[in-house]
Amino acid sequence: MSDSNSHAISASAPNHPEARHVDAHLVIDKSEWVPGKHPNPHRRHEGQTEYLERYLRCIECGVEVLKKRDFPVECDGGRR
Repeated sequence: MSDSNSHAISASAPNHPEARHVDAHLVIDKSEWVPGKHPNPHRRHEGQTEYLERYLRCIECGVEVLKKRDFPVECDGGRR
């Protein structure tokens, strides 16, 4: 890990103490209300107008995914 990358991680970590490493990424859990019915039929209910979507976000490169395995191998956080 280069010095500039470790500085970026240490600078970001105090703002997100819950952040954890997933391979090359520094990840936080996120959630937001999305309009409409849930895409999974077994999680829908009558009269549903919105649902809570949970996802993962890398605080270094900004990539957002639903599952850890969906993160790209490389993190472009130092190239912003």
